[in-house]
Amino acid sequence: MTRQMLLLEVCCPSCNAALTEGQKVHLDAYIKDTHQEANLYLSAVFGEYTIDCDVAIPEGAIVQFRCPVCEQSLMLEIPCRLCGAPMASLNIVNGGSVEFCSRRGCKGHALGGFGDVDQMMTLVNNMFRTPHD
Repeated sequence: MTRQMLLLEVCCPSCNAALTEGQKVHLDAYIKDTHQEANLYLSAVFGEYTIDCDVAIPEGAIVQFRCPVCEQSLMLEIPCRLCGAPMASLNIVNGGSVEFCSRRGCKGHALGGFGDVDQMMTLVNNMFRTPHD
């Protein structure tokens, strides 16, 4: 399996706008610790944690994510299981969702939500367009 196969094509859960641009996901961000607005690009490769941002985000800072098209919040009321910060969510174009932690440096994320292995496998099979369920 190559890393390219794990490229997530995501969209906004509110307006359904495509947010994947090449191998990056474009989001608007508000960095709570520094009170700054920013354009932020996350890697669209699942499991890769690179971030490009037009302002510095301190390690451990919490970021509030918004859709750059409709400006709706992408934040959830669910805390990260690793660090307790709020989670954010995007829809996967082929079905399902990806949740990710809003704290800089935390690697908490999940396909389809935490804890449901069967749901995660169905999402992965849909992403790879395999007939298994």
